[in-house]
Amino acid sequence: MGRARLPVAAARRPRRIEAQALLSPFDSLIWSRERTERLFGFRYRIEIYTPAARRVHGYYVLPFLLGDALVARVDLKADRAAGALLVRGSFATPGAPPGVAAPLAAELLTMAAWLGLDTVSVMPNGDLAPALAAGLRSA
Repeated sequence: MGRARLPVAAARRPRRIEAQALLSPFDSLIWSRERTERLFGFRYRIEIYTPAARRVHGYYVLPFLLGDALVARVDLKADRAAGALLVRGSFATPGAPPGVAAPLAAELLTMAAWLGLDTVSVMPNGDLAPALAAGLRSA
């Protein structure tokens, strides 16, 4: 994959980027894994076909974009019978700013509503799990 280039004279950097989104493994922002790692310092691999014992972050992991950085990742499962979005693992990206859990909790609630699920349930797996569970309780 080629390098990303922009002539310096044409470059304009916004004062602030207010993005917030859970990204599908097939989102164009992370489709090219090498480019994502180069631009964001975020190593992402799909682990669906990796044996469970060798998975690092989980089965179906979605990166979380906040501002101009990929700050976390969550392993999600929709449990339609229970009406719950299960967060089977939640991990902060090394060097992520504090306070990532609150906007991630808001985004998970939005996703649950979009899927027609009533609750979001956080399993105690990953370094972000306690703060995320607390963020969901206070949301």
